[in-house]
Amino acid sequence: MSHIHPFHTMMTGVRPERRREKSCELVAAEKMSAQLWWTSMGVWVCAGFLTLYTLYIGRNLFMPILVAGFAYLTLRPVVRAMGRIGIPSGVAATGIMFAIATVFGTIGYVLSGPAQDMLQQVPGSMPEVKEKLGFIFDQLETVNQATEDISDTADKENITSEEKPVPVEIKQPAWTTTSPLIAGTGNAVSFVSIAAALLFFLMAAGDSLIVTVVTALPSFSSKRRFIEVLEGVQDALSSYLGWVTCINACLGVCVGFAMWLLGMPSPLLWGVAAMFLNFIPIVGAMIGIAMVFFVALVSFEHASFAFVVAGIYATLTTLEGQFITPTLLGKSMNLSSVLVFLSIVIWGWMWGMLGVFLAVPILIAAVMVMQKLEATSSVNAMLNGAVGKTAQPE
Repeated sequence: MSHIHPFHTMMTGVRPERRREKSCELVAAEKMSAQLWWTSMGVWVCAGFLTLYTLYIGRNLFMPILVAGFAYLTLRPVVRAMGRIGIPSGVAATGIMFAIATVFGTIGYVLSGPAQDMLQQVPGSMPEVKEKLGFIFDQLETVNQATEDISDTADKENITSEEKPVPVEIKQPAWTTTSPLIAGTGNAVSFVSIAAALLFFLMAAGDSLIVTVVTALPSFSSKRRFIEVLEGVQDALSSYLGWVTCINACLGVCVGFAMWLLGMPSPLLWGVAAMFLNFIPIVGAMIGIAMVFFVALVSFEHASFAFVVAGIYATLTTLEGQFITPTLLGKSMNLSSVLVFLSIVIWGWMWGMLGVFLAVPILIAAVMVMQKLEATSSVNAMLNGAVGKTAQPE
């Protein structure tokens, strides 16, 4: 027994040391993994901010490229369908570009007359608008006057008898070739030219560019994943833009018919404007409401009728945005409404009105990409609005 006891003591004394050593190694590994996780998160956050900054600085270059890319993915099924019946991709691209130019040119020609007449009436209508909305402007002037009185009183208390204000002379700048109107027109022309030319070359090239990219990928799995992502983005964008175009066309018909019943001038103009403005989420509806309110205020005698016209326009767009579109697109485009709004805010801040138009397609493309990446299942669930939802049994 005396020989067994030291041996037993020795054996029982070694095990805790090994367990302690293993536990220390485990703690060190956990600390290192946590540090690596935070480091990788910091790298991804910095990369995200740098990417957004690059897109903001180079917006004049990236916007037409992105528009052409989305248009190519949307029209690619049409080009491939024409190729199946023996039409070369170059001829198909030329026909599609001619059809697009014809449609937009016809719409612009038909609506240019009424739109020009309304724009010419805007400067002379401002006194009438101010008179009809006098009760609102009076309240605003009262608030502004009270604010100016408070500001003047504070300034007089700060200025001593020895200090005198410096006179400031304001001069209107002379007309130059760098006028915002001319600069904006030049930017629009260059944007349309770059986007149209790039779209034509992408469609004319057919699938050769995609084949080149696939060939350059190193492994079969990466090639297959690239094709799956491309097909997913293409199908999602085609489905989204197809449904949205049909919905917006129906909305334009309803708005035009309502404006005709209300006696608004140029109801066809308002129907087409409502259709195209509704492609811009949230902001387009607000612009349309403001436009019909202003024209109704000038066209009718009582100001209250302008509120009725704007209210009907707002009701139609609200019914479309809150009930019809979610019902038709809810199953195929299950996007989080919060992320849609944030996407509109971010891209609208970065790229203006065109960013608002591209916000939802960009989000759809991001969702399609995330669905093919196994390591981003949590991000994919958040983008699809599935966070906080319990899984339903099949």
